[in-house]
Amino acid sequence: MSTPVAGYNIAFKIGGSTFAGRTQDDLTIAARTKESITKDDQGSAQTSINGHDISFRATGLVDVTGGTNILDRDDIVEDVLKTGSSAVLAFTYTTTGGKVLSGNCVITNYTESSNSEDDATYTIDFRTTGTVTFAAAQ
Repeated sequence: MSTPVAGYNIAFKIGGSTFAGRTQDDLTIAARTKESITKDDQGSAQTSINGHDISFRATGLVDVTGGTNILDRDDIVEDVLKTGSSAVLAFTYTTTGGKVLSGNCVITNYTESSNSEDDATYTIDFRTTGTVTFAAAQ
């Protein structure tokens, strides 16, 4: 019998901190493939996986209060504006009771949306860089 994981039990963190007002986290793992055809394959393409592209998206309500281990809007924008090696951020992505995906990432996009009637929202896109590990929580 399967045991579903409630969405609030999934945590995406940057440098040990979550995002203020976070309402949704998305994880995408896409295989990098290479196709080849050799004479021995008799014209049938063979596909191999030579790595993975891993990206994350965090979405939430814009919050300027933050707190201990909670990144508010200003903290997030500071990270977005970083360049060079300071733009590389440590991340963890885990479910309660599950293994931890961890490594480094960079912010590839930040969008803040507002209108005259609703709460302001943000979306941040991340892409991993370097080695990513998937291991038991410590």
